[in-house]
Amino acid sequence: MGIFGKRKPKWEPLVCRPKDIIELFRQDIAINAPLEDFTIEINGKPHNVGISSEYDSRKCVYSNTYFFLDDQCFRTLEGFAAKASADGVLFSEMETITILRENIDSGDPRNSVLLSQREIK
Repeated sequence: MGIFGKRKPKWEPLVCRPKDIIELFRQDIAINAPLEDFTIEINGKPHNVGISSEYDSRKCVYSNTYFFLDDQCFRTLEGFAAKASADGVLFSEMETITILRENIDSGDPRNSVLLSQREIK
């Protein structure tokens, strides 16, 4: 044990299906928490996928929500699921993806019950 206590364990990538990420986005919208930002690996290359929104602290509401995969932006989750692609393949139809790093807003993706239960090992 070091001088400052236990060492934080090394974070390991999480493998799941793109459908799981889309379901996570759906849950985020349902609970009014539309913020996710993952770095994922597709065919050995890093990509950014997530949800972004503007937050009005006076009204405590999110607005101008959009879903993204790299520079592709979609105003609806349905549009994202139907059209977002990487390397010529629809994101929603890919078999698996690897989440390479922690989410900037919510930390380790294993903190998400949905993703941790659906992790592919």
